[in-house]
Amino acid sequence: MASSLLSSEGVAEGQRVWIKNKSSDPREPPFLAGTVVEADGTTAKIALDNWGSGETVAVSESELDVANAVSAELSGGEERAEPDNCDLLQLSEATLLHNTLLRYRRDEIYTFTGPIVTSLNPCKPIDGLYSTERMKAAKPREEDELGAPNPHIYSVGANAYKTLCETGRNQSIVVTGISGAGKTEANKYLLKYLVWRASKEGTESSPMAQTVLDSTPVFEAFGNATTVMNPNSSRFGKFLTLQFSPTGRMQGAFMKTYLLEKSRITSQLANEQNYHVFYTVAKGLSPSQRAELQLPKGSDAVEAFKLLNLRKASDVDWSELPCDFAELSAAFAVIPPLAGCQLSVWKVIMAVLYLGNLDFAGKGAVGDSTVADAKIADPSTTAVIARLLSIQPTELENAICIQNINAGGEWIKSPNSIAYASDVKSALTKALYSKLFDWVVEMINSSLISGEGGRYFIGAVDIFGFECFPTNSLEQLCINFANERMQHMFTEAVFESVIAEYQKEGIDVADITFE
Repeated sequence: MASSLLSSEGVAEGQRVWIKNKSSDPREPPFLAGTVVEADGTTAKIALDNWGSGETVAVSESELDVANAVSAELSGGEERAEPDNCDLLQLSEATLLHNTLLRYRRDEIYTFTGPIVTSLNPCKPIDGLYSTERMKAAKPREEDELGAPNPHIYSVGANAYKTLCETGRNQSIVVTGISGAGKTEANKYLLKYLVWRASKEGTESSPMAQTVLDSTPVFEAFGNATTVMNPNSSRFGKFLTLQFSPTGRMQGAFMKTYLLEKSRITSQLANEQNYHVFYTVAKGLSPSQRAELQLPKGSDAVEAFKLLNLRKASDVDWSELPCDFAELSAAFAVIPPLAGCQLSVWKVIMAVLYLGNLDFAGKGAVGDSTVADAKIADPSTTAVIARLLSIQPTELENAICIQNINAGGEWIKSPNSIAYASDVKSALTKALYSKLFDWVVEMINSSLISGEGGRYFIGAVDIFGFECFPTNSLEQLCINFANERMQHMFTEAVFESVIAEYQKEGIDVADITFE
């Protein structure tokens, strides 16, 4: 078949195309590149390269995506990578993914797709990627029309800030992606940019803005954990609103949190860990602080605490934690409501860890769950927890091992079985930490609220990424459902904005619907 231009009738011999990879192996790419060696208008034979091992396959032409031509301007026939996917001559799922991959390989992790910025987690630092020079160069996508687009997470912040100042309308930024995609880091750099922009590009000092930045390691320590897919995974949802005056000056901030993953406090899957703060505090307390807390010998051995899910201390990649103990203490020190409460917070953290070490004795310990005679196996552990929480050891033991039943207006004390006492201990452990988490968030918020009351806000949503484990809890179901709803809302909003743009240009869109 003679080579010809692509037409509606089919593809041409020698043309570069993409076909869907039918392999279910997640290590393989979703599309395979190849060259048309024969085509009859209905079926084409494709010589695959790379992953296809050079084999030839027959594919219906309707299943093909035409590839973009290799630029002759680039050395060695290197493919051109467009900073905006919408500038691709051939735009399909295959070419969009390939273009994004080309940029990623050149350490250009951000790519525009119209007004949307997509990013791939580089899993490594890239020199200058988040520099002040990059912040100065950031501008909304529409302002790049006359020059080469410069996609960046800062571009999203620039667009939100510009729109807020020009229209007086509140703005919200949605960052979505699977676990490990880099959502938390993206939100951190968005926050950094907006604080910089609101301070007139760093020329004005703003204690409020600095407090917002200083709170970041606290939120990450208390709300993030290591999962199989991500060493710094957010295990709670949050909506941060930065409040601005009509002139664009930051006047305050507020953090609303959602659905802290409580099940992680008492149990984690293999190769996963508890919240970062437990490891940071357990390892970081100084000998004098341990003495002040009256902690027993061995309290500095992180592997001794069952809730940390460790065989040895080296199981923790300490470099992956968002901050060490000194940095966490420094962050507490610059947030006024938390500055004088550090010791009290460390007490609660250590109390939670020792609660995880509580064991029970009784006949139920040998497998008879019907026997209600649970008691604490090691009273010294109870004494440590009670001392940390400033309560009496007997109060703690009774709360866990005895239940009060109201019968006919009278309260009757009944011993718990070991199984029931274990459930009570787990519930207490979860409640203690989740209440501490809520209190820390409340204290940070109280330091960020301005008496001036900002008229406008820019909000940023950061929720846990979608994950599917061998065993999924109800909380994981809620997390995944929230992700699906967020993605649906995001897609619907983008779809509606495109429809509105088409209507403005006089294009008939009556038959286009979104489902």
